[in-house]
This record gives sequence, C-alpha cells and structure tokens, in this order.
Amino acid sequence: MLYFELDDFAKDYLRLGLRIGKHINGYVEHYYGSPEIMQAVEIEHMRSPKKLLTECNKLINQINDQGFEEKRILFFNKTLLAMNTILRKLKGEEIPYLTLVKNLFDFEPKYYEEDYFYSLASEANEIYKGDENLYERMKKYAIKRIIPKEKLKELFLKAIKIAQRQTKEVFPNLLPKNEKVEIYLIKNKNWGIYSWYQGNYQSKIEINTSIDIYWTNLINFACHEGYPGHHTEDTIKDKFLYRKKNYFETCIKMIYTPEMVISEGIGQIAESVLFHPEISVNLSLEKFCLHPELEDDLDTLIKQKMLKSKFSVLEGNLAYCKYVYNWNDDKIKDFLKQLEIIPDSGIESMLKFISDELLIPYILIYQGERLLIEKFGKHPNPKLFQNIYKDHTLPSDLI
Repeated sequence: MLYFELDDFAKDYLRLGLRIGKHINGYVEHYYGSPEIMQAVEIEHMRSPKKLLTECNKLINQINDQGFEEKRILFFNKTLLAMNTILRKLKGEEIPYLTLVKNLFDFEPKYYEEDYFYSLASEANEIYKGDENLYERMKKYAIKRIIPKEKLKELFLKAIKIAQRQTKEVFPNLLPKNEKVEIYLIKNKNWGIYSWYQGNYQSKIEINTSIDIYWTNLINFACHEGYPGHHTEDTIKDKFLYRKKNYFETCIKMIYTPEMVISEGIGQIAESVLFHPEISVNLSLEKFCLHPELEDDLDTLIKQKMLKSKFSVLEGNLAYCKYVYNWNDDKIKDFLKQLEIIPDSGIESMLKFISDELLIPYILIYQGERLLIEKFGKHPNPKLFQNIYKDHTLPSDLI
C-alpha cells in the first residue's frame, strides 16, 4: 500500500472523518490511508459531536491557506460543509429537509409529481399480463427469474467478466493493470450486492444470499458494483488522484458527502455507459436465463427493464413527500396501495426506511443518475465521461 507524508491539515481531515464514523455506523465506506491514523482513532475515546464540530470549523477556516488548486478548494469546502452539517444533526439541531440535502450533497433534488408514478403503474399493467392485481402478476415474473443459490456466484462472475471486458474496450488504458475484484457470498444483510474498495486496486463484492437475485439484474449489478461502476471509479481515483497527485482525501470515502452523489450516479448509469438496452437484455437472455423457453419476447423484456429503472426514484420521492409536503404515513400508504406494485409488508418496510433520521437525506443521492444523464446523456461519450473518474467532480458541476 502506498503512503506519503501528511501535513497537519491532512491528518486532521482524515481523523475527523474517522471520528465521525465512530458515531455513525458505515459513515466511512472505505479508508486505505495511513494505518497509524486509523489505529490511533480506534483506541481513543469517542469525541462529542460538539467537539468534532469545533475541529471541523477549524479545518474550514484553514482551507484557503493550504495552497490547493481552485477545484480542490471547492471540493474541501463542499465536503467539510457536509461534515459540519451531519455533526450539527448529531448534536440535535433541527435542519429543514431540503437544506439538509443541499448541504450534505451539493444539489437540489427533483420532485416527481404523483401522475408520473400513476402513469408508470398504468404502463406496468400493460406490460405484465394476467388477471390478478398488478403486484401478484409482477411477483410471478420475479419468481421464475430467481437465480438458484448454487448458481449465483458462477453467474455473477460471468457477468463481471462481461462488464470488465466491455469497460476495457470502451475506456482503453484507464483501469490499472493489476486491478482485481473478489466475490463473496454472505447472508443476513439489508442490501443485495455491495462493493467494498480495499485499496491497492482491489475490491471485495459481497452478494447477500438471504435476498433473491434475478437473472435479469445480473449485468446491471456487475456494471453498478464493478465495471464501470464503483470498483472502476475507486481504482481510477486511487490511480490518478491518490497515487499520482498525492490527494490524501481520496483514501477516505464518507457517505454523507457530495462525492457519494457522483459515485452512486456512476453506479446507476454504469450499464447504459456500456450497453444499449436491447444489447444488454439480449446478453442476459443468452448468458444467464436458465429457462429461456418460459420467458417473454425480447421487446417485452426491454420494456420491463426500462420500466423498472423509471420506478427507481419512488423511494426518494416518498421521503420528499414526507418531509417537504408533510404527508403522514396513512397518505403514503394510500398512495402506494393505489399503485399496486408493493405488498403491504413492503409498504411497511419502506415507511420504516424513510422514517430513519439519518437515512432520509441519503435516499436522494441516487438522483446522481439524473444529474449525469442531463450532463452527458444516457449513453455518454467515453472521452468526456472518463473525466468524472479522474477528477474531483461535484454535483453542482453537473448543473
């Protein structure tokens, strides 16, 4: 692992991120910097949000004295504003929802009108045939597409190799030669698949076998978590920012910061960077479908795939309704029941999720996909898009 000499500002910045991580489980998504700094923070007593806020404000006041280039100064200003905001939240301060999102993530979220989702539900009624209610019809499709647990790792590895090969073709000479992804099967998590960057151009992708994974999602997951998604972004930033420019801040990624909007945006758009929908669906049908004779025609599969991507903004929009327009739980339940796409148990889980004090702003970072598409298009020019990987890009840069 590569380490380099750090000045006081750098050490204090990394310590602050790690110290906030002691208050919020998962706040530091990855850290591959000086192990001495991490070890020292691990053994020290937890510092209060008030004390950490003082440390954060001290760093904010020191940014302009560091001799950083303008873009890097802006990155620190936005990131430390986010750290300041989450510490104020931990301290118990009430912050209006849209102000919270703006301070943490450097963009103003888009609100989708109710008719947008009613229109999607109507479209789903046309695509998913049958006599039962819409959810039951969609469930039948899902059940027949579940990947058997014993086949999961094998098929995901195949998807990763397809995505890796295509990424190297689309972005030649961008990935480090010794980059590597390792796949692990785990259980009992509340997510399906997650990429953990380990440093040294290595990522660990965990697949949660307690949740059903469908063959129709494999290429999307491989692209999102691996190539050209999270693993690709993290290795390239390690290569071009951490190692070539000595940007110490690259070795720590914190979830309530603007860079997570870019990171999740890259993950969300990753598949369409490599493939048009018809190519992706055809590949999935050919490589991963265990019973193609039972499946719909290619055109219907493409429509189902596109519909699912349009519904991805639903959860964030519900948080917007709850905290900006003051929808109560009964109103949210009534709205979701009218859509007929989520069972009662799923509605309860969604309500619980959007009621979490710390998670509620995070839900909206997936609008990073919208920001990237508005800037680069659904299928971006690789020469332009690769700069997103190689530099400090903020959500406000895309607007």
